[in-house]
Amino acid sequence: MKDQPVVRAHLGLLLYAVLISTSFPIASFMGSSYSPLWTTWGRFAIAAAGFMLLMQYHRQLHWPGWANVGRYSLISLPLTGFFLLMFMAGETASSLAMGSLSTLIPLCSCLFAWLFWRQLPQPQRLLALCCGVAGALWVLTGGQLHQLSQGGWPPGNSLFVVACLLMGAYPLVLKSLHRGEPMLTVTGWSLITGCLWLSLALALLQPQWITPTTPQLAAIMWLATATTMLTFFLFQSASLVVGGSSANAYSLLTPALVLVIDLLMGKPLPSLWVLPGVGLIVITLLVLLKLDSD
Repeated sequence: MKDQPVVRAHLGLLLYAVLISTSFPIASFMGSSYSPLWTTWGRFAIAAAGFMLLMQYHRQLHWPGWANVGRYSLISLPLTGFFLLMFMAGETASSLAMGSLSTLIPLCSCLFAWLFWRQLPQPQRLLALCCGVAGALWVLTGGQLHQLSQGGWPPGNSLFVVACLLMGAYPLVLKSLHRGEPMLTVTGWSLITGCLWLSLALALLQPQWITPTTPQLAAIMWLATATTMLTFFLFQSASLVVGGSSANAYSLLTPALVLVIDLLMGKPLPSLWVLPGVGLIVITLLVLLKLDSD
């Protein structure tokens, strides 16, 4: 059937959103139990090794020259900063808080596109993204938005907002510096140069090395393989079918998915007042997909 590739693409993006959502409970766990810098370095190192093998298999692994290494380093900078700050934020921010705040990323991208390139988004899209953020904040506070000004905003939340700003800039940096090479090559070298950034940070800050426990090592392996490598291929293959904008819209499901993951991990059931926020997020996603299909 003609619609089968589209259905498969949306199912792939749903799996992509689920996998990405697992990052936030892990970030909350690792942020309070292991060095964020060593966690991020381990994630990047394992993922970079995996991409190097894939690049070799596709005959794309070769020295690109110092100029291109510098370009890939700039592409990787916001990506590396986002993941490092996410694990630093996990020390005090809850998984639900980070998952909810991550809905700021597409809105930040729109803001940066307007500030630097004067690209005005569709009014309907901008309104939908704002509604998505409002729904996420509703989920975060259980409908008690006044909590945000009454001690319900730990330092980790502010740190993660900075991370979202960096991630919001990433698509614009990528678009500016991409020179038409395959995305496998761009991602692989972004991870390799990200390791270099993190190695420099390790050399400067010299955090104490502690051998990770089995659960910590398993978390790092999951982050490197499932939420970095597998999500790359899910996103790339699906975005070719439904478009990058529709693919990015699935990130709005993160707060609801984190909520489900937290429940499966044995955390207490939140107030039923979160349901209007979840409903608003789902409606926002459907509106964005409809805008992209018109």
